Amino acid sequence: MTDTAILHIPEQDKPLNKKQKEFNLLSDTIEALDRQIADLQQAYDEMLRRMPSDLDPLVREYQACRADIVNLWDRTYEADHFRKAYQTKLAFLITENAYDLIKNHAQYELKPVFNKYSPVDIDVLLEEERLREISRIKDPAFLLESEYEADPEISFHELPEEEQQRIKAERREQRMDQRTREAQQAKTTKSVRSVYMELVKTFHPDRETDEAEKLRKTETMQRITKAYQANNLLDLLKLQMELEQTDRSGLENLNKNQLSYYNKILRQQVEELDQQKIAIQQKVSAICGLPYQHANSQVTVIAKFNTNINELKAEIKNIRKVYKHWLVPSQLKAYLKPFQIPDQPEDDSDE
Repeated sequence: MTDTAILHIPEQDKPLNKKQKEFNLLSDTIEALDRQIADLQQAYDEMLRRMPSDLDPLVREYQACRADIVNLWDRTYEADHFRKAYQTKLAFLITENAYDLIKNHAQYELKPVFNKYSPVDIDVLLEEERLREISRIKDPAFLLESEYEADPEISFHELPEEEQQRIKAERREQRMDQRTREAQQAKTTKSVRSVYMELVKTFHPDRETDEAEKLRKTETMQRITKAYQANNLLDLLKLQMELEQTDRSGLENLNKNQLSYYNKILRQQVEELDQQKIAIQQKVSAICGLPYQHANSQVTVIAKFNTNINELKAEIKNIRKVYKHWLVPSQLKAYLKPFQIPDQPEDDSDE
């Protein structure tokens, strides 16, 4: 098993220099991110495991209760208990709630109820909404053109001299940046590869004659290859020290250039782990409802998930009570009296 202790350059006879301190800080950061990502992944897996039994049935029950209330409003409207002002409010509540239940919760049996109170058929509205969604996901960047692409008749040499020089300078800078990035990437990849090759020379199983030792080296090489393919310098260094049983004080002897390249790789690894953390935070947030920036630990996430379940149980209990309450027309009328349809003038009369 890989040594899970944090990999540090030890401070011995003299204080650590800036690059050595950065190495230790990056090592700390990577270890912390690895733990946090694993912790959040466990929270995500637990929520997925519990959703079919603990959450989904409650959601269905709650939406079914909402559908019962829509049907109650419909029956009350049909019974002609109320005059025009109250019926208008009922019709609004019926269409608003029925649309949400049909579109988002598959309560398709409410379609006839919705159509009774809407001037536009529900299927027409759903199709319009589908087309709007399609248009929203289209990237407007596809519609953008560069300044001179809009007029293909204008060639580069027809541009003003000042503009030509500006474009040439931009292109030179882009080429230089690309070459610099490629050179730096080659160096950092070379640094990872150098550690990898040292391990391969020692632990490659092909030339091993002893079957037990060959099996052990095969398993070891799988771990080494996994770390190398992930460009994970920290894991490779830890494997090197574990497998070769070397002292961590050897890190102190890394030369300045080698340490710079190591730090660059570790910074890249931190950036990648940050993106992984955000991705799992967003997945967790989509289930438990926490803002993703606050989804920082399994304890916090599962506590929120449990709170959601308890709150939903309370909501179901409350909505059932409301349903029974509104079976009495006068109680429903008391609710409707102060209710105001958005963007409509207030009208409390029964006329």
